[in-house]
Amino acid sequence: MRYIMDPAHRATFNKSGNIKLGNTWNFSTVYGNDVHTVDFNGETLTARGTCGKYCKGCKSACYVRKSYRYPSVIYSHIKNTLAIRHNTAAAFNDLTAAIVNARKKPEIIRINQSGEIETAEIFRKWCEMARRFKNIKFWLYTKAYNLVTPEILAGNVPENMTILFSIWHEYGVKEYRKVSHFNNIKAFVYDDNNFDYKAAGVEIQTYCNAYTMQAGKMTLNHNITCDKCKKCFNRAAGCKVIGSLPH
Repeated sequence: MRYIMDPAHRATFNKSGNIKLGNTWNFSTVYGNDVHTVDFNGETLTARGTCGKYCKGCKSACYVRKSYRYPSVIYSHIKNTLAIRHNTAAAFNDLTAAIVNARKKPEIIRINQSGEIETAEIFRKWCEMARRFKNIKFWLYTKAYNLVTPEILAGNVPENMTILFSIWHEYGVKEYRKVSHFNNIKAFVYDDNNFDYKAAGVEIQTYCNAYTMQAGKMTLNHNITCDKCKKCFNRAAGCKVIGSLPH
């Protein structure tokens, strides 16, 4: 069935951030690869997750899952998914307009706080946006190596966009090493202490300090937010490969 664009289903940034991101604009789509349905504000929306085949391995531990206890979150993610999936050009026109019309421009934008890059067209649109707004730092984590690698190798990813290859045990190691020589390519490594990354050729240099173990329980440090930390999108040599504890 062909999707008819509902004017209410416009692609939008979350401009308020959250306790992990801090004061950071971000964009989200539906996580995982299951179908989600929500009844919110008298409307029923349905969409399958955007992670597709890339969901293998991390679905059960995905941090986004916890937030889906709030219908408003599901609604926002489905609305963005429908917009960007079915009318990509219009969705990016809306997102671009949001930046142009903002009185205070964002300094950083997190792409896909939830969800994944679904098509090469969508990724190229993000790159176009970053090229247009050179003073904004864009960053995203991805397992869609097959979609982003050709654009990286072709030199189509602007310097102000940082791509972090999400690595989960052996998954993603060889793909990251293929493009690791690029200054704006990093690795974000899931470290559950059950895989020898150094032996595999990817050595963790630093960790995301937002999550720490305290008394055997994973704890989120609210004082460390992405807008303050900057490890994931800076160009420091010691922040090329970033580890993350399970959370």
